[in-house]
Amino acid sequence: MQRSDLPGRGQTQALEPCAARQRRPARWSERTLFALAALALIAGAALALGAFSRRAPPAAGLTPAATLAPAATPPAAETSITRVTPMAVRPAAGDLNVLLLGCDRALPSWRTDAIIVVAVRPQAGFVAMLSIPRDLWVAIPGWGEERINAADYHGEIVNGAGRGPALVAATLQENLGIGVDVHVRIRFDGLVRVIDALGGVDVTADRAYPDIGVPAGPQHMDGELALAYARDRTYTSDLDRGRRQQQLLLAMRQAALRPATLARLPGLLAALPDVAETDLSPGQTVSLAGLALRLKPERYRTRTLDESLVRGWTTPQGAMVLLPDRARIAQAWAELISP
Repeated sequence: MQRSDLPGRGQTQALEPCAARQRRPARWSERTLFALAALALIAGAALALGAFSRRAPPAAGLTPAATLAPAATPPAAETSITRVTPMAVRPAAGDLNVLLLGCDRALPSWRTDAIIVVAVRPQAGFVAMLSIPRDLWVAIPGWGEERINAADYHGEIVNGAGRGPALVAATLQENLGIGVDVHVRIRFDGLVRVIDALGGVDVTADRAYPDIGVPAGPQHMDGELALAYARDRTYTSDLDRGRRQQQLLLAMRQAALRPATLARLPGLLAALPDVAETDLSPGQTVSLAGLALRLKPERYRTRTLDESLVRGWTTPQGAMVLLPDRARIAQAWAELISP
């Protein structure tokens, strides 16, 4: 799988997989059946939401903000930022790493609170998800060290609308050695509408979440409750929230596979415009649709960056963040995507 070299301060470099694809906007309404099948695929409906959404522009060169002062950094002995070389895993034809981003654009200085890398492996017949906690302390190219959930916003305001995912991808490549081919970015308000259009989702909570009115055990959730469940961390950590986000995505996949979903197609189409953007090509969407029809639930793998892969640290300014163990994360990623 191709990986781009990363820019240093004052340099620009496009992410190769995206920059190589010059595409015109597609009339996705003509591909409804294919897109609906893809909707039932990867980590749930999220990947194929872009099939009904506006097309993301091709990735641009990353333009660092030279005037921005880097954030305070921990001692060099603890977090020296070096390029990570992942363990060798030979890619097969059709392999695809998809960056899935979820954000709330309501605030002027918004952050991306859901970051999941979805590894699609058609020949090996599985899909793997790795959740990246929003508080992970990383080196954002051109910006210094900061939480990873700021990368999307920084890329957007410097390089233009729709360009933030390229900076997130570059950050993952530089810090964790994880390459990204394409992205899907979803607004949380749109996610609520999509879940409602699917008729809700069935989720089993492993414990009670009293602040949002969720008891332990199986229950049916509408869009608002499902989003609250995926975002709540009143009594849990950011690491646990990543696990619940994956659980919700898989529940969306199951909801999309219900026979009744076809009857809900008009409402689903009405809910989708402008809720997401992607640089998935029409051909990639068709391939995902084919995989959706044959992949069984047990062929989905999930992993979060848990306490064995990160540790807590407090910055001099008092911010509580997570420091990555880069070597262990590289090993965990290689194991997750190995056939």
